[in-house]
Amino acid sequence: MRALFTVLILSAACAGPALAQDPTLNARYEAMWQEQQATNRMAQQRAVALENEVGALDARVQTETRLRDLEVHGDAARLPTTDAAKSPPASVLPANIDAWMAESNARVRAAAANRR
Repeated sequence: MRALFTVLILSAACAGPALAQDPTLNARYEAMWQEQQATNRMAQQRAVALENEVGALDARVQTETRLRDLEVHGDAARLPTTDAAKSPPASVLPANIDAWMAESNARVRAAAANRR
């Protein structure tokens, strides 16, 4: 009886923690972890999809706003205006345009002929 009792105590001491552990515990933790990872991936994909949708809607609103502004203001705001102050005074212009152009042409040809 004493030998049986000793064997039982030794086997219980050696196998105690292993008997207390659930053999499916690691598998359940792994399944829970994979499920959480899948949930995280789906949430990330939803966030990216929503961000893309918001970007598309923002671009659409900006386009509609610009089109509305164009309709309100028209194309006249974009056309360049002539400014009389930028024109040279008439006294600076040559009296004979043909003679002035001929002199300018001669200067250009002389400069082109004197290449180094």
